[in-house]
Amino acid sequence: MADAIALSSHTAITIKTIYAQLEYWAKKQYFLETIIILSIPTCIWGLIGNGVDFWLLCFTIKKTRFSVYILNLTAADLIVNIYYIMVFTSFLAPLHVNLYFSCVMEIIYLFGYNTSIYLVTAVAAERYLTVFFPVWYQRHRQKHLSIIVCAILWPLSCLVSLVAYISCYPRFLSSHNEERADCTAATIFEITVTFLVFQPILFFSTTALCIKMQREAKQSAPARLDITITILAVVFLIFAFTVRIVDAIAYWHQKLDAPVPFLLSLLFDCIKSSINPFIYLAVGCWTREKPIHKFLERALSDKAERTQVDQKQTEKYPEPQM
Repeated sequence: MADAIALSSHTAITIKTIYAQLEYWAKKQYFLETIIILSIPTCIWGLIGNGVDFWLLCFTIKKTRFSVYILNLTAADLIVNIYYIMVFTSFLAPLHVNLYFSCVMEIIYLFGYNTSIYLVTAVAAERYLTVFFPVWYQRHRQKHLSIIVCAILWPLSCLVSLVAYISCYPRFLSSHNEERADCTAATIFEITVTFLVFQPILFFSTTALCIKMQREAKQSAPARLDITITILAVVFLIFAFTVRIVDAIAYWHQKLDAPVPFLLSLLFDCIKSSINPFIYLAVGCWTREKPIHKFLERALSDKAERTQVDQKQTEKYPEPQM
């Protein structure tokens, strides 16, 4: 491992600091190296997978209301993958990067990280309305609702990211003080948006979809889209919200602000931003009655073996495209 890090990045410098803190551990180098060895290939595979999905969603797959969400989610995950590859590269080899460029990259990373959480919540909530209130949903849904929601969530994520970063994140700056009132206010704002708005919606929508799929499993096969959304939601609840909970608790209880939770959060973040393409591949290739290049389109399809009532509702209120 390279001991010197020239990149002025909060994450990279925090890794460097943690490396020094782990000097009292008997096997410090094995733990840190294990995290990095697992994280780098995970992010690289995620970058490749998200890149392929982004290309397919842009130029190959027919645009639907849910594919629009997945396209934006893929773009957000690409941002996170690129950021972590740069961070770990800066730890392995010295890179001389301008301070302002580093700050911009960190803000963009937070931008992509928050947006991915918001988008998964939005797609789960819209699917919940589609399944449980089909008649009302088809009558009152705006034509380009998916595009409108994405256009709202990106600026919201930008606002939350800027407030959090400017107030709390640039810890490598000498003028920074985590105990400032604005940092506390920014932390409360971020916790409110994440845990009191998006997490309950995601948890409730996913739980309802799971219960419905289990009840109707004997009558008809669940739509692949329901399976895809459920798996995505579970992954985010485990790998994204768990890290956010630990970070929130560590802000007020400094004992949790330790090397191990931080390094595990890096690994969890890499997994969360890289696993989605493989979820689409697994769900889309569940059966092989169609060409394999159609896996993403099948993973986002809500056309399943439905009951006669569902089929009549679909014929009466056809699915909008976006």
